[in-house]
Amino acid sequence: MQRTVTKQQSTFLCLFLFFFQTIMVAQEMLPLLEIITDLEQKHEVRFSYVEAEITGIQVVSPNSTSSLAESIEHLNSKTPFQFNKINDRYYSITKREVVTSNYCGKIIDGSTGLPLENASVLVGVNKYTTVSNSQGVFYIPNSYISESISISYIGFETLNPYSSSISPNCPEIVLFPSISRLNEVLISNVLVRGISRNVNGSTSLRTQNFGLLPGQTENDVLQMVQALPGIESSNETISTINIRGGANDENLILWEGIRMYQTGHFFGLISAFNPSLTKEVSVYKNGTPATFGESVSGVIDMTSNNNIARKFNGGIGTNLINANAFLEIPISNTLGFQISGRSSINEIFETPAYNSFSDRIFQETLITNLNNPELVSNLQTNEFFHFFDVGGKILWDPTEKDKIRLNFLALENHFEYTERLFTDEETSTLKQKSEAIGLSWERKWNNSFITEASTNVSHYLLFSKKQDILTTQEINQENEVLELSAKLDTRLKLSDRIQLNSGYHFSEIGVANTQDVNLPRFRDYEKNVLRSHITYGELQYASSNKKTRINGGLRGNYFEKLDEIIIEPRFNLYQEISNGFAFELAGEFKSQTVTQRIDLQSDFLGVEKRRWVLADNDEVPIKKSKQGSVGLLYNYEGWFINAEGYYKNVEGITSKSQGFQNQFQFSNEIGNYSVKGIEVILNKKWRNFSGWASYGYSKNDYDFENLSPSQFPNNIDITHTVTVASTYQLKNLKLAAGLNWRTGKPYTLPSEEPLIFDDGILSIPYNNPNEERLPDYLRLDLSAEYHWDISESVDAKFNLALLNVTSQESILNRRFALEDDTAFNSEINRIEERSLGFTPNFSVQFLF
Repeated sequence: MQRTVTKQQSTFLCLFLFFFQTIMVAQEMLPLLEIITDLEQKHEVRFSYVEAEITGIQVVSPNSTSSLAESIEHLNSKTPFQFNKINDRYYSITKREVVTSNYCGKIIDGSTGLPLENASVLVGVNKYTTVSNSQGVFYIPNSYISESISISYIGFETLNPYSSSISPNCPEIVLFPSISRLNEVLISNVLVRGISRNVNGSTSLRTQNFGLLPGQTENDVLQMVQALPGIESSNETISTINIRGGANDENLILWEGIRMYQTGHFFGLISAFNPSLTKEVSVYKNGTPATFGESVSGVIDMTSNNNIARKFNGGIGTNLINANAFLEIPISNTLGFQISGRSSINEIFETPAYNSFSDRIFQETLITNLNNPELVSNLQTNEFFHFFDVGGKILWDPTEKDKIRLNFLALENHFEYTERLFTDEETSTLKQKSEAIGLSWERKWNNSFITEASTNVSHYLLFSKKQDILTTQEINQENEVLELSAKLDTRLKLSDRIQLNSGYHFSEIGVANTQDVNLPRFRDYEKNVLRSHITYGELQYASSNKKTRINGGLRGNYFEKLDEIIIEPRFNLYQEISNGFAFELAGEFKSQTVTQRIDLQSDFLGVEKRRWVLADNDEVPIKKSKQGSVGLLYNYEGWFINAEGYYKNVEGITSKSQGFQNQFQFSNEIGNYSVKGIEVILNKKWRNFSGWASYGYSKNDYDFENLSPSQFPNNIDITHTVTVASTYQLKNLKLAAGLNWRTGKPYTLPSEEPLIFDDGILSIPYNNPNEERLPDYLRLDLSAEYHWDISESVDAKFNLALLNVTSQESILNRRFALEDDTAFNSEINRIEERSLGFTPNFSVQFLF
């Protein structure tokens, strides 16, 4: 096992060194005076400066191929001087003024959420000029605060904020790329800092400078999305996120545009995506843009920082589950590199947090059943578990108009279970891993037209080997997915009000499933491949006063092997009414060809039971969904209220994909489900305090025509959900508390009738499916964070998180099984899956 991990990590290290040595451009440190003289001779210009201030300063030389404007921009960012253009021939060099002022602002890139350095700020009619620093912050002298303000940055729309928007609190001022102005933020910092509600109905979460969520030591992106109403996990794992009553496999999870088939470490308790690498998450619950397909529920789109770092920075840290590190390396002005990695630390020592996670994930699986001392008194067992992930990005801007990006990601969970009986020894193994790599080229042809071409590969493997020391039986199971994808996107700004997005997408998905048993000898291997051709187009309209915004799109899918065409319309309307009120209307048709199924509860050692399968329009149809929603928003003076009602219908689900644990466990039927619900969120911000409460109601029902009864509650039907939370910040200290309550999931009780005997096997007779409800779920979480500025270049963050403070033992699942399905006097056992107990976690991170 150790050799496997080391080999994969070494592979990516070699890959990094190869690219580093291949494309690294050497940079010289030269005297600033020498650089200025060279620029004067090369471009026939003259600089005016105080020689005594310039003498002795060393700086990285601009590229020899850079234009005069590019060289001046480089020197503005790398020196403490301001280079000002007087006319085409003369420039002045002045030392930047250190402004003492209580008035400031922070300029943010609206597309990435990152600070914009060197944005120009003009006050009055040339009365005062300044630029933003590396944190995007600028200062204005007190004497100029009543003057007009103009903020500009190359490639972004110029903004003229009111002077009243500048305050001692350094409020965020968002600039948007000129061609993407229609994707405007409706409200920033919903719930906590870093969550923004957009006018297209989506929600953006930015991990940089993110506020504190209850119970979290780091910004786990898939835990963050569960702070939003309508998104939850019915069994506490991030690998089973349910969006508006949909199953987890019905969500499209994208990392840098690449579909990911594995989303969790520790088999679902931790996000597989390193928060140090993932900078922004966009979540769509309805009205999804036409560029997104292959899902009948929600979309979670994750991206890393897409800008070349201005300076070298990074961080290292650890918590009670894993250790992590990340680096952002600016190789030159046009070339940069990002890399991050995490690895579990339980091989060194097992912490209370690890033990709590282990107890939760392995309960009532074949692992814990084998570990039962009542089974075999002489049986000795040993466990080994390890996970890691490594990801990175190469950023190259060959020209001002071109951006080329190479992304890669690898992650793995590895579990081994060893049994010893006298001199015999057998080891069972469970491995889950994914690799992804993608290449993209974006070109901005002019201020109105952008194209992006991309290609990527996504590979997923789930493998288990179960060796029974008592019977010498060996079972090998394998599920493998390989997806190849190529895509061309175009964005055309037709006018200040209308933008057209269109594109073509080709994908080839191959899914293989293997089952191999030695006693009795049995082998089954199945592989399916499906090629898809997709075209899409979308018009975005914004009225001149920005109060009306309409996104309307159409997506056409052609599936080669199935010879089927599916047309999917998408629609989103935002209409501002008055006095902070706005109205939203959204609808969509979507489809999905890849889904998951469960054949037996004991599949893959009972830990990761689901396997991916491909639609064949026979036993596994293409899933199709229709959804509509209407909402009302109120946003005024720190208050944010959003109420939304929705209806969703999904057709083409199979009973094997639903994980039935009652009379339908072995059925293979096709049906549908429908969900209707309401989501309400109330948020109030006051100075350093933010409090919010959300409520969700839903009614989620199955309809299987060939089952009896045909209609009954969905396995993940949760009727009522309530979340109450608050955060508070006092200088460098942040505190957060949150309470989560929801009604229990449905389950099925055995009936009082005698056991059913069929073909030598006994089975349990059941009452009507999902008539009963589990007890309510309740959890109280706390967290705290302290930020310590150790020096100008090094910071430290200390986080404490307490999950389930009251140690509430909630029941997540309840099923029934016979002790022996061949004995008529067999007892019916009640098997329960319980929530995480009290779980403390602590993290330390050093940033430089």
